[in-house]
Amino acid sequence: MKKIQIIKTYYESNMGKGLPEYGILGWESEEAQRLRFSVLLSSVNIEGKRLLDVGCGTGNLYEYITEKGINFDYVGVDILQSMVDMANAKNLDAEFRCIDIFKHNPFEENSFDVVYSSGIFNLDLGNNREFLAEAVRLFVSLARETVAFNLLDIASPGKEKPYFYFDPDEVPEIIEKATDRIDKINIIKQYLQNDFTVICRKKPI
Repeated sequence: MKKIQIIKTYYESNMGKGLPEYGILGWESEEAQRLRFSVLLSSVNIEGKRLLDVGCGTGNLYEYITEKGINFDYVGVDILQSMVDMANAKNLDAEFRCIDIFKHNPFEENSFDVVYSSGIFNLDLGNNREFLAEAVRLFVSLARETVAFNLLDIASPGKEKPYFYFDPDEVPEIIEKATDRIDKINIIKQYLQNDFTVICRKKPI
């Protein structure tokens, strides 16, 4: 099954189950979803910045950051039109677009200060390490300052079949092989048992 079909099947199936938004997105609880967002905000200064949210889902990251009173410019992209429709139906002061940026990237290099992605590497697509390397190369080209994303941890006590788990120790090597444009990699663990966040600071332009 092709990567995009695996993703569509998973999320569209969730949408038909009457789940809350965090459940549609595959998170175990709203608290866990918000914890992931909080790690981003505690690690990256978003104030006054332009942020690209890849795999934006229904716009929860935008809502979370706005709740904190932070002033920022936001663009969210997702490959599922149904997700984008749900986000746009909220009439938020944000731009949500249905795009597969890995196939059709409409953005110029250094269009954003920060590129963030939460959850897009979680489903087992059969080539997750290669997908991560491809994504990092694209994200680094789009970000002026920082690329950040979260991954499921191989040490998770409750692994489930449809998901892919990364070893935090191997991720820096994947990134360094993918691009020479990263100055510093910071891995943040222990906020959840099954998750870690990777913060990549880009070399000065």
